[in-house]
Amino acid sequence: MWNGQTVVDTDGHVMEPLWDWEQYLDPAYRAERLRVVRDVSDGDKLLVEGRPSELIRRLGGVPASDDGEIRDWNTLPDQGRYASYRESCTHASWDGPARLAWLDVTGIDATLLFPSLGLIWPRETDPTGPWALAHFDAYNRWIADMASADPARLLPVAQVPLTDDAPQRLRRLAETGFAHAMIPGGFGVDLSAGEAVFAAAQEYDVTLHLHKIAIPHFLPVSTSSTSLRAPHMSTLYNHVNETLPGQLHLAALMGAGVLDRHPRLRFAFHECNAGWLPAWLDRAEESWQTLRDNNVPNLPALPPRDYLTERDTLFFSVGLGEDLTRVPDWLAPCLMLATDYPHPGTPKDPAAAWAEVLPTLPSALADGLLGTNAARMSAPATRKESRSVLTH
Repeated sequence: MWNGQTVVDTDGHVMEPLWDWEQYLDPAYRAERLRVVRDVSDGDKLLVEGRPSELIRRLGGVPASDDGEIRDWNTLPDQGRYASYRESCTHASWDGPARLAWLDVTGIDATLLFPSLGLIWPRETDPTGPWALAHFDAYNRWIADMASADPARLLPVAQVPLTDDAPQRLRRLAETGFAHAMIPGGFGVDLSAGEAVFAAAQEYDVTLHLHKIAIPHFLPVSTSSTSLRAPHMSTLYNHVNETLPGQLHLAALMGAGVLDRHPRLRFAFHECNAGWLPAWLDRAEESWQTLRDNNVPNLPALPPRDYLTERDTLFFSVGLGEDLTRVPDWLAPCLMLATDYPHPGTPKDPAAAWAEVLPTLPSALADGLLGTNAARMSAPATRKESRSVLTH
C-alpha cells in the first residue's frame, strides 16, 4: 500500500475514555474528576474541576461512522438529539487492539499517540496543581495500558507538567518505556523554568513534542498563554495564525540558547506545518548575522539554519494540506507524515490520499516522510549528531 516502506504516523491521537478513567485516578480526586455530563439536547459537556469547559463546545453528537468518516462535533447543526461522547468516539480512538486493527487496515506500521482533551483542559486550570497532576498521572497510566497492546507500534506521548519534580517524573516514565513527552500548560512566560526538564529529557532520551494548541507563544497578550485566537477577528484570521506558536517557539528555543546547552535534545513540532520554514529561516539568518555584526551578546552559537541541517534534533510533522513539492533538500530530513486521526480532516484512506502525493516527491523526501525521519527522531542518543553531507 505504501510502496513497501515502513510507515509511521507521527501525529495520531486518542480520545480519552473518561467513562473508564476512575480506576486510574488517585481516589482522593475521583469525586471531582474530569468527566463528561450527558446532554442530549446540546451535546455532552466536559467538566473541569466541576465547571463546564469554556474551550470545548461539546463532546460527541453523532455516532462514530463505520466507513471512517470523522465529523467535527463543534460545527454540528441543531439536530434535536445528540449522541453521547462515548458513542461518537471510534473504537480505535481509545482501545489498543482496535487501534492496531486500524493500523493494519491503513497499512501504517506505528503511530505516536497524543491526547485530545489533554491538549485543551490544562488551559482551564493550574496545570501544576494537585488536581491536574493527579489527572496527568492517571492519563499516563492509562495510555501506557492502551499502548501495551503492542508497544512497538503504539508509541504513547506522556504528559509531564512543569513542576519541580518534572525531571524525576521524566526519569520514571523513561524507565517504564516512554520515549516521548509533552508539557501541558507550556513553559510560562519564558523558557528558563524548563531548563531542568530540558536537561532531563536529553539525559533520558525523551523527545519533547510541541503541539500547536498546547505550546506557548510568549507574547504579552491577555488571551490564553497557548492561544493566539482573537475573538474580535475573523475566523480566517484565527485559523491562518494557528501555526504562529510553532514559529515563535522555535525562535524562543534558538534565542534562549536551549539548543546550544542541550545539543542532543530532540523537539518535534505538530500541526504547525513546515512550508513556512525556508522563508522564516532566511529572515532568522539575516537577523542573526545583523546582530552578530553589531556585537550583540548571547546569540545562538550557530546560524539558525544549521540547527536543522547539522543536527537530527528538530522535526516537523506535515499532513496533506501543503505543497511538499517545494520542500528544499536540506529540509527533507526533518519532515514526518501525520494523519491527525481521529480528528476532523483525517483521510478515510491515508494510503490512497498520500499515494497521490508521494510519487511527485523526490525519493529521499518520500522515504523520510513515511518513516525514516520518525525512526531517527525516536532513536537513542547514539545517533549521529551531524548531517554535514547535506547542503544548506
